[in-house]
Amino acid sequence: MELHMTFKHMDGTEAIKAHVKEQTEKLSKFVSGSYKADWVFFVEANDHVAELRVHGPHIDFHGHARTSDLYQSIDQAVDKLETQLRKNKEILKDHLHRK
Repeated sequence: MELHMTFKHMDGTEAIKAHVKEQTEKLSKFVSGSYKADWVFFVEANDHVAELRVHGPHIDFHGHARTSDLYQSIDQAVDKLETQLRKNKEILKDHLHRK
């Protein structure tokens, strides 16, 4: 897994980077092979925005969250993406095991 983080109008602390890495690792059980996780963080109108894009061979998913707390935004973006990846994995599983 390749992880890339971009911070706009804010500084990226080590605590934020560690939290992002930990949350992104949760997605690895839904994706096999190599993939990239691109994070973009920025502040807009007193809200912290976290955007996550996971892409690789045959996948391209996007999660977006906007809250007043950056950690909460990160968690919500991961939850949204986890839902998408879980649904995709179920579709692939059903398709491959159809008789």
